[in-house]
Amino acid sequence: MPGTVNTPSAPAPTRLGRPVANTGLGRRRAAALARPLHFNWVLGLLVLHALLGAVFKNSSFLATAHALGTLFLGLYLAIRRRPMFHLACWGMYIAGAEVLWRMTGANLIWEYGKYAISLVFLIRFFRGGLKSIYMTPVIYFLLLMPAVVPTILGSFSPHGLVDMRKLLSFNLSGPLSVLACSLFFSRIRLTDSRTRRLVVWMVLPIAGIAGAILFGLTSLEHLDFGRNSNLLASGGFGPNQVSGFLGLGAFFAVLLALDPRLNTRLRLLFLAVAFWFATHAALSFSRTGIYLLGAGLAVALPFCSIRRMLRPQTLLLVAAAVGAGLVTWGFLMRYTEGRIGERLSSTSLTRRDLIAVQDIAIWKKNLFLGAGVGSSSIAHSEGTAGRVGAHTEYTRLLAEHGLLGAIAAILLLKLAARPLFTMPPGFTKGALLGASGMTLLWMAASAMRNAAPGLLIGLASARICRPRHRVLK
Repeated sequence: MPGTVNTPSAPAPTRLGRPVANTGLGRRRAAALARPLHFNWVLGLLVLHALLGAVFKNSSFLATAHALGTLFLGLYLAIRRRPMFHLACWGMYIAGAEVLWRMTGANLIWEYGKYAISLVFLIRFFRGGLKSIYMTPVIYFLLLMPAVVPTILGSFSPHGLVDMRKLLSFNLSGPLSVLACSLFFSRIRLTDSRTRRLVVWMVLPIAGIAGAILFGLTSLEHLDFGRNSNLLASGGFGPNQVSGFLGLGAFFAVLLALDPRLNTRLRLLFLAVAFWFATHAALSFSRTGIYLLGAGLAVALPFCSIRRMLRPQTLLLVAAAVGAGLVTWGFLMRYTEGRIGERLSSTSLTRRDLIAVQDIAIWKKNLFLGAGVGSSSIAHSEGTAGRVGAHTEYTRLLAEHGLLGAIAAILLLKLAARPLFTMPPGFTKGALLGASGMTLLWMAASAMRNAAPGLLIGLASARICRPRHRVLK
């Protein structure tokens, strides 16, 4: 056009002869973002964590030391204002390791993972200044605060102050982690390369969970399978939580295996890891992990780059995976004498529907402000020997927080769906939306008992790095 001067831009930074996209972060940082995953590095860390799982199973002291050391590392990174992406990897790791520490008897408070992530992320967030704050998670959390008042007033009842503290800690630590993670990740910019590294850091401690289970199975002479979840096949810990994390790890491993930008050895390695995790999830006889895996892939794959996934190498990998899956399923059917098929095809809700109905009944009596934080678990526990917590986060919000809880649930869905409207198709969008979809389903079955749901909802608040094109006029 007349009057327009197109000046040639500087040559794009390269690494090993390949161009690096201009993400607006500077050449050095852009080149660092494009560093590929190395096969030996990934394989070595997977084996190390599988061995750590077996070691922690025999030494709760080492498991505790590992958990405390991980927290101290996060505090150091946050206080010294290290790059936020490094802390993001740390958060993914600690969320994946939470069940590993629980199942190996680490001497920690039960909500350790959620509080550790919230503390470190909030420190780093405030160390970065308050020039911009993502208000949606703040409003979500503030909407839950009025329900604290009835719980505090109820502390003068026979439940006592100790029970009040437990109720508040158990039921608000999850929303607190959503707040902290959403604020933190809202200041992080992702590329596909960065997202790959993030999900690998969550897969690593889940390999420790699978390693601990495998070590326990090798010491058993015989394993009986019935119609319910199998505690022994879950490493001696809650099958629902163990299966859920194995399904999450398998989901991320499948996405990495289908990513054509990784080399063939890495893709085959992640495919093997996915089969390993999925097999243990199925043998736990808890349907959570397998259902979450299927739901996550159903949400994620349509938003990945279909053109890249239709390459011949990827199609051959999918065909090999289907064949290996059929062989594995046949083995599991013989190993469990057909009971695994009966278990996974069962439609029983294991009383979750009854608990949800109780929550709705509580809400009808306390429409606006709800009955108070923790009130639903008290109602569910009447006539039982122990505390029965809510399993469905959405009905719990209604019962304990009333209409304010309903608005908070809508904001939670908005946080989870953010990548749908802000990111272009690709690995990052598929991974974040798939993880969000899994999390929303997970909260319908297990509420927010772990740190992973809050972290993955918060991860959806991250921004995408877009190439910056400059045209001078």
